[in-house]
Amino acid sequence: MKSLLKASASLCLLLGLSLMPGIVPLAHADDWSGGDAVKGEKVFKKCAACHTVTEGGPNMIGPHLSGVLGRKAGTVSDYQYSSAMRAKGAAGLVWGGQTLFDYLKSPRAYVPGTMMSFAGLARDDDRRNLIAYLAQANKITGTVPAGEPAK
Repeated sequence: MKSLLKASASLCLLLGLSLMPGIVPLAHADDWSGGDAVKGEKVFKKCAACHTVTEGGPNMIGPHLSGVLGRKAGTVSDYQYSSAMRAKGAAGLVWGGQTLFDYLKSPRAYVPGTMMSFAGLARDDDRRNLIAYLAQANKITGTVPAGEPAK
């Protein structure tokens, strides 16, 4: 009986259903939440050739990521962004959990014309973990803001 209940609960989560009316299942949690910052630090090694998360750190090939969560895209004052990234920022793109989750899957698809040559992180868990690491490195406690997509 326990295994049948567990299987039913798993199926409901996969289908986005709830066993209890009015209770939202975990499958509807934010796409980017629930990452592991320790695992995210390992994922960040792929980023570290171009970016730093050090507070007040320098820009490298890419802009520093100190303060990235909650920052409008293309706005680090001493970094030369592509016109595509500046346009996304002007259109309202603000980096947060959801916007980074979407962007990091395929940066060139999310911001056509970006200078970022990195192909992206296909695995959802890698993106979740990286966002958790960025939140920790940026001293964000509590819920990571979703961010704002460009309008």
